[in-house]
Amino acid sequence: MNFYLLFGESDINGNNGGFIMNKIIGLVLVGMLLTLLNACNPKNATTDKLEEVINEKINHIHGIGYPNGEEEVVIATHKGLYEYDDKWIKATNEKHDYMGFSAVQEGFYSSGHPEPNSDYKNPLGIIKSENKGESFEQLAFYGEADFHYMTVGYETNMIYIINEAPIGNLEFGLHYSEDDGKSWAKSKMVGFDSKYISNLSAHPSNDSILAIGSQDGLFLSSDFGNTFNLLGNPIMITYVTLTETAGIYASIENERVKLVRFNIETKGLEDLKVPDISQNNPILQIAVNPIDKKEITIATIENDIYQTQDSGETWDMIAEKGTLKQ
Repeated sequence: MNFYLLFGESDINGNNGGFIMNKIIGLVLVGMLLTLLNACNPKNATTDKLEEVINEKINHIHGIGYPNGEEEVVIATHKGLYEYDDKWIKATNEKHDYMGFSAVQEGFYSSGHPEPNSDYKNPLGIIKSENKGESFEQLAFYGEADFHYMTVGYETNMIYIINEAPIGNLEFGLHYSEDDGKSWAKSKMVGFDSKYISNLSAHPSNDSILAIGSQDGLFLSSDFGNTFNLLGNPIMITYVTLTETAGIYASIENERVKLVRFNIETKGLEDLKVPDISQNNPILQIAVNPIDKKEITIATIENDIYQTQDSGETWDMIAEKGTLKQ
């Protein structure tokens, strides 16, 4: 069984689930991973220069999160990190292609590719930064692989990955690591029934809970991904994120973009208000401020970024088609 990205970066038209989506359903095969490296050698720290930006355009948003236990949201892109707190700032160096970006309490984890002329090996494997990208540790697969499917628990630092091909003794499939990639255990994924995945989301404090969004619904596991149960109906989930007692997923239902909060224990569902978003521009990223749960940041496939301070009652557009607004 192979897994594919539900939304790739190709600009194509597709018919899926009874609706036409422009610029989506690029089916990207993930993997081609070769050998496992257990490295933990920090790079020398660099002095990261920050610069305020206005009306700059970004593309290929790979992740959104609130790293280092702070309230500023960080956008991981094809060309580095951007931070928003009433104004946009960017790093003028270490502008890597941060794929699989996961914000945690003490920093962030990522995969992807280094910027041109960087001293880092390509691909990055799994890396960790505690200072917003000024320096990194190389944790695993350094110079060998990048991961589209990766998530890390905000408080636990539990890493979940899906690899498309065997890597040494690491078989194909879903795996997790409790020790920053030094050792891995394989998940059985019993009950998971979809080939097209939007993303993985690890629970912030319970390392055994994992959510997977897919073309065929939202799947939840409470035993390290060994067994999964479908939450609700088998609808297309374009993104899911877990919070302490709940989670939020984005979906397309009846030709409408939806944002839904769900309770992990009771499985109850609550619709949140969403901006005026077309079904051709679905939500592909969601992040919840860990300090103030009413603050939610979302991004769409056309790189529109919205933020709410009141759980969706009102939304501010902070980027329009990738152009950063003040």
